[in-house]
Amino acid sequence: MKLLLAEDDRIVRITVRDALQEQGYLVTDCSDGTGALQALERDAYDVILSDVRLPGMDGIALFRRARQVQPGAAVVLMTAYADTADAVAVMREGARDYLLKPFDMQELLLRLARVRDEVLFRRRMEEGGASAEAGEPIRGTSAPVRRLIERVEAAAASDVGVLITGETGTGKDLCARSIHARSRRGARPFVVVNCAAIPENLLESELFGHEKGAFTGADRRRSGRFEAAHGGTLFLDEVGELSVGSQAKLLRAIETATFEPVGSNRSLRVDARIIAATNRDLASSMGRGQFRKDLFYRLNVIDVRLPPLRERRSDIPILAGEFLAQIAAREGRASPALDPRAAAVLATHDFPGNVRELLHALERAVALSRGGTIRPEHLPEEMVADAIGRSPAACPGTPTIQPLGTATEQFERQYVQRALKKVGGHRGRAAALLGISRKSLWQRLREVTGDPSGGGEGGTS
Repeated sequence: MKLLLAEDDRIVRITVRDALQEQGYLVTDCSDGTGALQALERDAYDVILSDVRLPGMDGIALFRRARQVQPGAAVVLMTAYADTADAVAVMREGARDYLLKPFDMQELLLRLARVRDEVLFRRRMEEGGASAEAGEPIRGTSAPVRRLIERVEAAAASDVGVLITGETGTGKDLCARSIHARSRRGARPFVVVNCAAIPENLLESELFGHEKGAFTGADRRRSGRFEAAHGGTLFLDEVGELSVGSQAKLLRAIETATFEPVGSNRSLRVDARIIAATNRDLASSMGRGQFRKDLFYRLNVIDVRLPPLRERRSDIPILAGEFLAQIAAREGRASPALDPRAAAVLATHDFPGNVRELLHALERAVALSRGGTIRPEHLPEEMVADAIGRSPAACPGTPTIQPLGTATEQFERQYVQRALKKVGGHRGRAAALLGISRKSLWQRLREVTGDPSGGGEGGTS
């Protein structure tokens, strides 16, 4: 990621530049605002990190020019306490963040990492679902999704049992449908049984059907789900909710490919592929005697694990872009824009409800925004609160404030230690780099490291 650094203090500029380069940023550094603007006019940057007080052109003016020259670049300002009001004002104009000087280097790197993630998020949002294969229900380009698609393709090429596992909301139903659609049975029925929604006393009739008069209320013959899935796929959703007794009947039907409808003494043969899914840990259930091992091994010939959304954050923009387009099309309106701060909320949220939670959050946002730009206040309150808890910069005017003495001490420690590291621990060269005497360096080392000998990093003179 390309970053433009504008800072007139030489020591600060060198220290920050070196720290950023260690993190993999491609840094161009300038000592004044005029040089920074010239750099912007020559090359494109993802992030601009600028001091507010610069010779030639101050950081506020540079930010406003950057909005015209490179509107897609994210701007982060470094400011003294006296200039805080100006920094907050330009954040309302679209700056991404600001830090009070002196700042802790780790805090700077953390803030920039969040800004970098937001930039990448917006870029993927702009790309949207264009890179996704048309008609593919498993969306995403992340490494976990690529592995998932490979496993789905392998499962589709065979005809053995498949067990899909994953947290609630990860899309187990879509995964099962994808395996079926890609398989040789794709043109045949796909029959769903929600094992958690059917009372146990009715489950056998649902699976295998019943004859007229088999029980009170059975006024006609009824075919079961197994029979309906003949030639196609039977999807047993939430199979971990079945009682041990129901598991035994299911196992026999799978093993023999035959069953008897309730109230009948004749066996019916079916050709149905079984795909099962659960959000339970079936290994633990087997250990407690709550799930049969023989049924588990029959279902789990090929295992497919769906990763939670927090393990595939890079797919959030693709999913969000497609969901917004679908919601807008359903309501007969243009797909709404996503404010950068709303995008930041989505990028940092852990989504315990996974893809389903993302969809519901966007449905709410589209409704509350009434077709306009989606802002943080249109998203669920707990989602925004979580994002602010992770990143104080997500809410303008709420930077982390430390006592000035503590912040100064932390910043000076970072400066001194980085200078020593840069010159291999040689104090004389470090003092020259910092523009102070050896005695001053020794005193600072003693103060900031707590070492009465002034040891610091390394000990060469």
